Amino acid sequence: MSFTVGTHYCGNIMVDKAILSPAQTCAMHQEMPSDEKSDCCDDELDIIKGQDILHLSKAEFDFDMPYELAVFSFIHFSSSNVSAKEAASTELYVPPQYFQDLLVLHQVFLI
Repeated sequence: MSFTVGTHYCGNIMVDKAILSPAQTCAMHQEMPSDEKSDCCDDELDIIKGQDILHLSKAEFDFDMPYELAVFSFIHFSSSNVSAKEAASTELYVPPQYFQDLLVLHQVFLI
């Protein structure tokens, strides 16, 4: 990303400094006609260039798993009890019928 920094000097005094926009001029510079150039005022524009080529890096790490942990997890998760469990059957479940309360729906109440 590149950006510009604009600076306006009136004599040796810095009046304004702006990033990404032109710097505001002093009152003396604004009163002068546009075709005349002031000797005391000076505008400075600095262009800061960004990086053109990005270097992307990825983090690499090495995880050494202990042999005992690998054997334990293999035995624990591949046991026959896990595959023998049956899932609860939901095929016989009949949901309740939807019932609308007509008195509340039409806002008819006995008082």
